[in-house]
Amino acid sequence: MRRYLYIVFTIALAFTGCEEVIIIDLDNAEPRVVIEGIITDQPGPYTVTISESVGFYEDNVFPGIEGAYIEISDDEGNVDVLEELGDGVYQTTILQGQRGVTYTIEVQLDGETYTAESTMPEELVEIDSLGFRFEEESLLYKEGYYFRAYFEDPPELGDYYSFNVYVNGEVYVFDFDGELIEDDNFWLGDDKYTNGNAQDYDFPHTLEVGDEMYVELRHLDRSTYDYYRTLVEVIDGGGVAPSNPLSNFGDTALGYFAAFSVTSIEDTVE
Repeated sequence: MRRYLYIVFTIALAFTGCEEVIIIDLDNAEPRVVIEGIITDQPGPYTVTISESVGFYEDNVFPGIEGAYIEISDDEGNVDVLEELGDGVYQTTILQGQRGVTYTIEVQLDGETYTAESTMPEELVEIDSLGFRFEEESLLYKEGYYFRAYFEDPPELGDYYSFNVYVNGEVYVFDFDGELIEDDNFWLGDDKYTNGNAQDYDFPHTLEVGDEMYVELRHLDRSTYDYYRTLVEVIDGGGVAPSNPLSNFGDTALGYFAAFSVTSIEDTVE
């Protein structure tokens, strides 16, 4: 695992119950508050987690922070005060995410207030189909089946996407010459050069006949896309100087608050 800049924290994935652990370390760094929350157009409740960053040489335990007051409001006048479940986990009680609505989170903790905002895109973007093709062994491919997701981009410029892929109900594991690496599911796209057109997204997963595919498309706002994009840059070491991912909490806290819609498709390799 590469050494990165700041913290170790966990991104809770909505609907799947899975977690992705992202390691971003900095020696002798002061602990920072990490806030992570997601609102979707799928049935709630939704979860917000608050934890504290730890140093690179500390134990791989990321303490949850208790005793925070959290409320999520929308631009239609609704307010939900979250219930504390313990160990830094907080849950909505009445909120139901809707497309086209802007959500604001306010966290009060130890005399500090942290706020962030995210707008769930109004357009529903669905995956039309998955297309499979067989590739023989070559310099570019291992022998096997590969797939693309096809969908229609809305006519207005400024749509951002991420995809989650599960094969046979599990996160896919890539084999790079014997090195096994779990798919982090940060497959990102935007409509900068393809606005309003039919789009396809090509994935590198090597599949076999009979593999059952579940692909999820998340329609993001710009702030969430920028967070994921800069997180990928940190993970890959692509930045000129490594830095923390862009957070819509600004410089006050690490993490992110996201509102997005979700569609999915299932298919089998035949």
